[in-house]
Amino acid sequence: MNELGKGLFFLGPPTADGLREAIVQPAELAGYRFETPMMVDEMIEHLESTPAALPLLQFAAAQLWESRDPRRKMLTEQSYSDLGGIAGALVSHADKVIAKLSPDVQTLARGLFVQLVTAERTRAVRDLDELVETSPNKAEVGRLIDHLVESRLLVVQTGSGGGAATVEIVTNP
Repeated sequence: MNELGKGLFFLGPPTADGLREAIVQPAELAGYRFETPMMVDEMIEHLESTPAALPLLQFAAAQLWESRDPRRKMLTEQSYSDLGGIAGALVSHADKVIAKLSPDVQTLARGLFVQLVTAERTRAVRDLDELVETSPNKAEVGRLIDHLVESRLLVVQTGSGGGAATVEIVTNP
């Protein structure tokens, strides 16, 4: 174990310059640019105050890339605004995922999400088997959870040593 520790190097959160590079460089390498420098500045400002900024940046950047303007080779302010900025990227994605569900499954999803939020409006970690077993429609809840995991809205974690699997809402995709 001592040998393993010698090879570990812990990184702190990225600096503003590091975030700028992580935002701009991939677009430039693909021949794209941001419509205004203010877009990048606003992204950096939000990310600097966000724990686990890199997964959120990756998710928002992927969403922004999907709505790029290939004719002008540009990432536009309109697309960024439609996305809801960095903060709205996950919310916008969740709304789209839920809207594609049938009305019955939307109702099931609402009930599931209610169980995954505490009275204090924080994320709750719930036992996967308990969520499925307490539902009147076990098979449908299982499929819904799988779909929401694939859509990056829920996380299922298996307990260490073969413990029970848990489910929670993602904080950063």
